[in-house]
Amino acid sequence: MSAMSMKALLATTFLLANAWSITASGNEQNNRHHLQCWHCSSDTYGAEDFCDVTFQEDNIPNDLIRERNINLLRTCNSTINSDHERPVCRKTVEENNGKIITKRFCYYTNKSDAVDLCNITTPDKNVRRIFCQDCLTDRCNGAYPGVSFMEFILLLPVLALILQLAN
Repeated sequence: MSAMSMKALLATTFLLANAWSITASGNEQNNRHHLQCWHCSSDTYGAEDFCDVTFQEDNIPNDLIRERNINLLRTCNSTINSDHERPVCRKTVEENNGKIITKRFCYYTNKSDAVDLCNITTPDKNVRRIFCQDCLTDRCNGAYPGVSFMEFILLLPVLALILQLAN
C-alpha cells in the first residue's frame, strides 16, 4: 500500500469516526425519546437465572413476570428535566459481604461527566466494586462489556494499517 493511499485511508477513518460522533451526540440532544434500561438485581429470588454478570434475556421467566406484574424494562424519565443531567443505563458488579451481586438500573449523571465515571466513584462501605458501566442506548446495560460493533468497524482500518506497517 502506498503512502498516499495510507494517508487517504487514515483520513477517511478519522472523518467517519468524527461524523459518527457528531451524529450520536446530535441525536442525544434532539431526540426526546426516553432511554429504556434493564432493571434487575441478581440477588432477587429468581433473577439469578437471567440478571447475573451475563444478561440472559431468554431466561427471563415471562409467566412469573406477568403474574407478579413486574417490569424489568424501565423508562428513564427524570422529572427534573434539567439541562445539566442525563439518564444512563448502569450495570454494576459488586461484592457485598462476600456475595457477588450484579445490578442493572437507570441512573442520572451530569451531562459534563464522562460515561466511564462510575468506575472512579466509590460505592458504600463493605462493598467492593468489581465492574461498573454506564451507557447511553436502549437496553445497553444487558450487554456484555466490550467493544461495540460500531467501534469495532471504525477500528478495522487502524488495525489494517498496523498490520501493514508490521510487515
